[in-house]
Amino acid sequence: MKYLSHTKKVLQSQQSVIVIGNFDGVHIGHQKLFEVAKQIKERLQIIALSFYPHPSWILSNAPKEIITPTTTKITLMQNLGIDIFVDYPFNLDIANMSAQEFFDEILVKNLGAKKIVVGTDYHFGKKRQANVDDLQKLCDSNDIELHVVKKVLVDDREVSSTSIREFLSKGNIEKVNELLGYNYIISGKVVKGRQIGRQIGFPTANVFAKEGVIYPPNGVYATKIKVYNEEFLAITNIGYNPTLKGEIKTIETNIFEFNRDIYDEEVDIFFYKYIRSEKKFENIQKLTAQILSDTQKVKNLFTL
Repeated sequence: MKYLSHTKKVLQSQQSVIVIGNFDGVHIGHQKLFEVAKQIKERLQIIALSFYPHPSWILSNAPKEIITPTTTKITLMQNLGIDIFVDYPFNLDIANMSAQEFFDEILVKNLGAKKIVVGTDYHFGKKRQANVDDLQKLCDSNDIELHVVKKVLVDDREVSSTSIREFLSKGNIEKVNELLGYNYIISGKVVKGRQIGRQIGFPTANVFAKEGVIYPPNGVYATKIKVYNEEFLAITNIGYNPTLKGEIKTIETNIFEFNRDIYDEEVDIFFYKYIRSEKKFENIQKLTAQILSDTQKVKNLFTL
């Protein structure tokens, strides 16, 4: 899969099926759009068209925290069989484009649209002035097929990035995973911490939290970690580690029965269940006892 994030590299000579969306989370609703694209593609390439930064970061006083950073999104798109993932640079010039200009310049001229796939709530152009009916008229006048895909419903509620953020903020990992269609993931490079976990017998692989990304509540989670293309059972703490007077938010993962040096390695942490909230303990002994208890809970969870 190609990943393009610069306008000078976006120009495509081959005609395309274009799937349009922000794709934050690449959840089961987005996956349905891609399924339709694969069904209709014939000999065309599939382009996933998104924008970076998220439009809310440019247009809103309350920018949205994203579920999936770019690196994670690229991996998910690749696994879904997308040919080209375009993160079109979003700025005020793009935001102020009319619907006609966006259609002509980006969809037709730059990306070679022959077929377009969108959701029922798709809007485009300055101030989201145009909807799917307007897009249909533009497509009809340019001999382009438009496929409008109904929203996926779970428990009679539309699946959306907004609803996933809501469940994620509450620590409802099982619901998050149901709506994503895969286990919620945090990816990153393992960095050196203060190595206190190693001193008390529970070494951790530490990944820094990223700015602008939404995470589950601070606390302890049942997880698996992928490193060197192998998966291992693990327990993960998100937070500041108040017992040890931590000052930087980190994602700390203790990998069961693992003693290799993985500093500077890229890892994927898959979340399964919330275990408990972050807590400050009176001393190291009580912290150690709690870690042993949490670890046993996680092991029991995975052996059920």
